[in-house]
Amino acid sequence: MTAVEKFLTYLVAVGVAGAGLFNILYSWLSHHPGRYLVVQEYLPLGVIRSTWLLSIFTGLTLLFLGWGLAKRKRRAWFFALVALALAAGAHLTKGLDYDAAFVNLALLVVLLLLRHSYTVASDPASLGRSLLVSGTLFLTLYVYGLFGFYLLDRHFGARFDLTASAREAGRVLFTGSYPSRFPRTHRGRWFLDSLWFGEILALGYGTGLVFQPVLYRRRVRPEEVRRAREILNRWGRSTLAFLLLLPDKSYFFSSSGHSVIGYTVVGNIAVALGDPVGPPAEAQEVIEEFRDFCHRHDWYPAFFQVTEEFLPYYAQVGFEKLKIGEEAIIDLATFSLEGGAMKAVRQAVRRAERQGCRVEFHQPPLDEALLKRLKVISDAWLKSQHGTEKRFALGWFDYHYLRNCPVATVVGAAGKEIAFANIVPVYQGRVGTIDLMRRLPEAPNGTMELLFVALAEYFRERGMQGFSLGLAPLAGLGGPGAPLSEKTAHLLYEHFNVFYSFKGLRQFKEKFHPYWEPRYLIYPAPWLLPKAALAVVRANSGGSLRGYWQALKLARRQEKKASKA
Repeated sequence: MTAVEKFLTYLVAVGVAGAGLFNILYSWLSHHPGRYLVVQEYLPLGVIRSTWLLSIFTGLTLLFLGWGLAKRKRRAWFFALVALALAAGAHLTKGLDYDAAFVNLALLVVLLLLRHSYTVASDPASLGRSLLVSGTLFLTLYVYGLFGFYLLDRHFGARFDLTASAREAGRVLFTGSYPSRFPRTHRGRWFLDSLWFGEILALGYGTGLVFQPVLYRRRVRPEEVRRAREILNRWGRSTLAFLLLLPDKSYFFSSSGHSVIGYTVVGNIAVALGDPVGPPAEAQEVIEEFRDFCHRHDWYPAFFQVTEEFLPYYAQVGFEKLKIGEEAIIDLATFSLEGGAMKAVRQAVRRAERQGCRVEFHQPPLDEALLKRLKVISDAWLKSQHGTEKRFALGWFDYHYLRNCPVATVVGAAGKEIAFANIVPVYQGRVGTIDLMRRLPEAPNGTMELLFVALAEYFRERGMQGFSLGLAPLAGLGGPGAPLSEKTAHLLYEHFNVFYSFKGLRQFKEKFHPYWEPRYLIYPAPWLLPKAALAVVRANSGGSLRGYWQALKLARRQEKKASKA
């Protein structure tokens, strides 16, 4: 869509909302006796009165439709055409107001000319929900009005029984008229104003529901999973690639069918994990196609943990970037426990070995007994981290998932597993990686160093060039007076630290002297950064923030206890 077309759609949206206000004011304030007498000769008073009410109703409708047109909603475009046509007919019928009819018809023609600009879908079920909610709200308002007139009749200088009260409530709500008796007190005027205000709110809320973004309903067919796996086998290089096959992802395939983006939707943010997977030559094209796909569903795209290599493609599409952390990667060509720099790791490994610890590797499929023992370790680790299983950018303990992964375990002196990590495929990548990394709280010091050194050798023997230790979010951001981008990065950092103690993990990873590769959050516009960051937090929290806030409170409570001690 060109800048001119975008400007025109905004201009038309303002024009339609303005036409709504114009229709309301014109119906109330304009009066041409000569024209009115002509209409009276051909139409009964009831019809004229009804078309006057119709012009008021279409005016209110157009006021609310302006918002949907600004978002280029196809449904708003259709309803606006209907409302403008009805408004034009109503103005002609109620008093030969051809000038007002011309304004509405002119806007109708403009909308027809711009019909190809309105491509954004609304949720298919939202129309039914809108009718149900609006009907319920108006029924509630009607009951409120009925009893209001009945109980406050003295404030109108009348005696309303239930039948008269019902008639007065219907007159105010459904004809836009004053009651048969004007209010005589402040309380009567307040009641009447509240009835009208409630009607406007109900109409506005119901209209808003009609234009809800397409609700995310994750339905992934086996055929889509097969296609995604084929693309990963051919083009997958990222340490995140395997996570695209976990069952919390949906797939967007490029028009060529050669590239795939794995994503989930939180609210109206479509969060993609990592960069597109596919031929590098069509990277920018698939990013643009995903952006357009999101726009048609009234979603905003965001990409989490993208690499520096793809930044130019996102920039070409007009996206913003925020550095959120760095991935630690051990260079296996030079990795060794020798030398002063590796003294701390070397000592930790020897300490664990002296306590009888050793590393064992298990190839899939894993037997049920081993999986149950690993589940005990996993549950104990989760409890120590104050949290539950996470999703999206990390895997979670699942018997079917782990059964089909190679697993490295640390066996203690008693001959039982005390720690484990599962190894995931990297397809065409040359950097080996793991997903889950968990240990018993009572595991001896040096357990994880021993496990990491064994994994480094495991990957080196299989021809890998590096071993990824995972993401380390940025620290030291978000202080008083910091810009919004830094505060958002700090939110992400604190989120990950609550669940995975990344402050300590970064220090642990630095022991291995890895090199660091930056990772970014990509989002469409600066004002969407907080919303995109919150969507990432929710995606990694399994879609809910409840567990996150509970873990955050517990972690801070324990920090206070530790500081007092």
